[in-house]
Amino acid sequence: MNFFDGLIREVKDCLEGFERKNYPYAERWEDVGRNTLVLKRDEAFELSGTGFNLVTSNDIGESGVTVIGNDLGEIKGETEFARISLIRMKDFADEQEAYDVIRKVEYLKYHYFPLGFMVRTYSTANQEDVRVTKSALKSGISFSKVGNLLISKYLENPAVISARIVYVTEQSADFEALSKTAEKNYEITETLNSIMKNIPLDCSACNLKPICDEVEGMRELHFKKSKM
Repeated sequence: MNFFDGLIREVKDCLEGFERKNYPYAERWEDVGRNTLVLKRDEAFELSGTGFNLVTSNDIGESGVTVIGNDLGEIKGETEFARISLIRMKDFADEQEAYDVIRKVEYLKYHYFPLGFMVRTYSTANQEDVRVTKSALKSGISFSKVGNLLISKYLENPAVISARIVYVTEQSADFEALSKTAEKNYEITETLNSIMKNIPLDCSACNLKPICDEVEGMRELHFKKSKM
């Protein structure tokens, strides 16, 4: 189930040419196990932007973190950013199994809690905001450590082979284009939801028709499920 591969190419094209730092899957930041509130008086800065997952069964390389722009210890104030998680999963013959993994992986963004790194995500949008504490900065928090914590959560699912998280803080990057890719990602996921739940759709009147027309294999999956 490689419905998101076109979006992965869009992200790579969008970020082509920027200097990047690559880190292996190694040291992780502490997970406090629950959501904690970061008050303004404890905040060093806030990141505001886009966060989304792109799942594929194609090779993405080894697990690790890529940073394009300033790392957390180099940021001095409110900054626009993006988090893109590229996740490789097993190639399932059964679409329902693949879909279930995609949903479980998506669920994880609400259930990891880095110390001093308060993540706010929104179920109906791709917006992701982060507050970083002064104490976490003093303790050496970094994107690689936070990203490796999230990767460890992905890898708990036996169907996930590897994951690479890309953090973008380079202010000359095209955040608008990344946001549009995130919107397409959401639309594809919603189309999959409708198809896999066997919701009967009249293609001529369906507002999801453009996705079925654009994404290779989506229409075939829809027709296959509708006959079951």
